[in-house]
Amino acid sequence: MQVIDMSKLNRYLLSIENLKAMYKDGLIDAKDYQKAESFLAKKYCIKKVSLYRANDLINNPFRVMYIHDKKEVKSNETS
Repeated sequence: MQVIDMSKLNRYLLSIENLKAMYKDGLIDAKDYQKAESFLAKKYCIKKVSLYRANDLINNPFRVMYIHDKKEVKSNETS
């Protein structure tokens, strides 16, 4: 089991928050975000498979609950 240096992890996470803000404000696009995130992960020694690695903008979230477009109906309501 590999131990992660918490100071590097904290610096990585703080840098990612800045990146997310820049992406949200439209200062960078998704491609720039991916490049910067990869650079920061390499700089702070965060492996690609790490749970701490920010991947919400890199990997589109897939959830089974988004497959169905029907709304759940309560027992006393009609659809």
